[in-house]
Amino acid sequence: MLFILINSCILATLASFTSLCAQRQLNNQLPWSPKRSFCDHCHHTLCWWQLIPLLGFVLQLGRCHWCNERISLFFPLSELIIVLVTIKSYTHFWYSNLIITCVLLSLLYLSTTDFIAQVIYPAALIGLFPLTLILPQQHFSIINITIELIIISAFLFSLQTITKGLGTGDIEFILATDLIWHWEATAQIVLIGCLLTLIPAVIKKDRKLPLVPGLALGFILRLLFCPY
Repeated sequence: MLFILINSCILATLASFTSLCAQRQLNNQLPWSPKRSFCDHCHHTLCWWQLIPLLGFVLQLGRCHWCNERISLFFPLSELIIVLVTIKSYTHFWYSNLIITCVLLSLLYLSTTDFIAQVIYPAALIGLFPLTLILPQQHFSIINITIELIIISAFLFSLQTITKGLGTGDIEFILATDLIWHWEATAQIVLIGCLLTLIPAVIKKDRKLPLVPGLALGFILRLLFCPY
């Protein structure tokens, strides 16, 4: 229990720092500058207890202590999901645990930038590919993979042109997923991601919602039920 508690604290801190890095990159800032975090609404410097992952949100009752503005549930829920999934996915092999943590934090980074600004940084997709080192080995020829990517790309870009709702970042995420999992698992991840995004989309009809957070959750669910 002590190991789980310590591990959870470390994971929550890493998740919180990853979200911070994503937000600061969107603002063209460095992760360490400015030195202190501040409220996005009133720009008041946050106290140490407000920065405690998960607990800071609870202590403030979901609102900024200074301006009383509501804090988005996205951040504490992301931290909680990262902690629970990582603990559930951990194995007895340190390199597998390191890879899983890297993949989950990369998913969080991509989800955060898409949630805030509806953009993703393609370089962050690189953090997903170490997963191929621990997935069951599958034999696919380069020709088959190339044809598969061409067909999926043509379909997605056609869909983007017709609907105007699918972003280029969404397509890049799906193609990266296909390189890792291949078409069958990718189809499952996309289906789950669309269903998860559909729920808030129905509630908030007047808002264009990001798809990558839903795709990331689909990716995580696939990871939980995939042997490695």
